[in-house]
Amino acid sequence: MRALAVIVNLFFPGIGTIIAGKIIVGVIQFLLYGLAVTLTATGLLAIVGIPLGIVVWIWGIVSAATAPDKPLVIITRDRDDSRRP
Repeated sequence: MRALAVIVNLFFPGIGTIIAGKIIVGVIQFLLYGLAVTLTATGLLAIVGIPLGIVVWIWGIVSAATAPDKPLVIITRDRDDSRRP
């Protein structure tokens, strides 16, 4: 699961961290990267946006790579359709 999270973080910083199980950190990374892209798009504030984007991108990869490797757990429930409420 950790390898998938790192690969996803290469293209979408923050989303891979969410996949790795660090939800709050992943959302913060995603929002900061969005801010960096917005600042870069303005042109004038690209001097702040580009370094911010690079730092958040590296932070996302490192946080996904160092996340504890947890197995994916799927919870299923049996549903008895013959018994209706």
